[in-house]
Amino acid sequence: MLKDLGTPARSAIRSAGTPLRSAGLPREIRRRRTVLVLVILACFTLIVLDARRSTGSPVEPLRSAAAGVFGPLESTASEARQPVDNLRDRFAEVDRLKAENEKLKSANEDLTRQLNTSDYARSRAQELDRLLKVAPAFTMTPARVIGVGGAQTFNHTVTIDAGTADGVRPDMTVLNGTGLVGRVVRTTQGTATVLLIGDRNSTVGGRLNATMALGFVSGRGDVAGTLDYKLVDPKARPKVGDRIVTWGSTGNAPYVPGVPIGVVTSVTPNEGALGSTATIKPYVDPTRIDTVGVVTGPPARPPRTQLGKGN
Repeated sequence: MLKDLGTPARSAIRSAGTPLRSAGLPREIRRRRTVLVLVILACFTLIVLDARRSTGSPVEPLRSAAAGVFGPLESTASEARQPVDNLRDRFAEVDRLKAENEKLKSANEDLTRQLNTSDYARSRAQELDRLLKVAPAFTMTPARVIGVGGAQTFNHTVTIDAGTADGVRPDMTVLNGTGLVGRVVRTTQGTATVLLIGDRNSTVGGRLNATMALGFVSGRGDVAGTLDYKLVDPKARPKVGDRIVTWGSTGNAPYVPGVPIGVVTSVTPNEGALGSTATIKPYVDPTRIDTVGVVTGPPARPPRTQLGKGN
């Protein structure tokens, strides 16, 4: 019975204690709110006092103290961060310079390509102009050199990009803007093989411009295309500086008349025989042939005047 009586008492006490804790909770909240209000008022007061910006501001000592404490720390942090920032900026600058260098390189390549193309086109135009001046009376087919020697039958030959489809046939004269190149020896529909006058198997009838003396020009077979010239008249002697032109062939094949061949650079007497042999430097450099013309038609000329007693 005592147990039964004691149990409610403890329950009553426990029940009575619960309101006591509940009553203490509002007091704690009120205390925290009071502290918060005081902090806000203090901050507002400091703001108002600091707004005067005068030397007598009560906040000035605090500001000076904070600057003295945090200033060195901020300076140290900035100095420690500076190498990292510099390294980052350096990498960014390197990337920028690389990109700019690539752009400049690409632009330079484009300009160089355009310059080379324009120079080549200009050179070809000049070659064609000179070509028309060398043999203006003949019908010519222009062509370009697309192959040299080696893989072909003859020693000193070039292949041009004009053939039977363009009216090119064997034994036609080939020249460029400076003089005689050679003659056509073989053709296909789209190409032709030209034997250069510097080849050992080449012989061209040549005439001295100064005296009109006739002779024969033959090649030595060297890279420079050096030529030998022997006059028909053994008593005739060419002089250094004399110019040689073609005298022409029957039916203008393989050589038309009047095409410049070269200039005399030296004269050597023939051993044990009359006459002399002249060394000729050709006008055409065989290592620099590009644009050429193939004479595909006879010269356009008026009928020759008949000579007689009445003239």
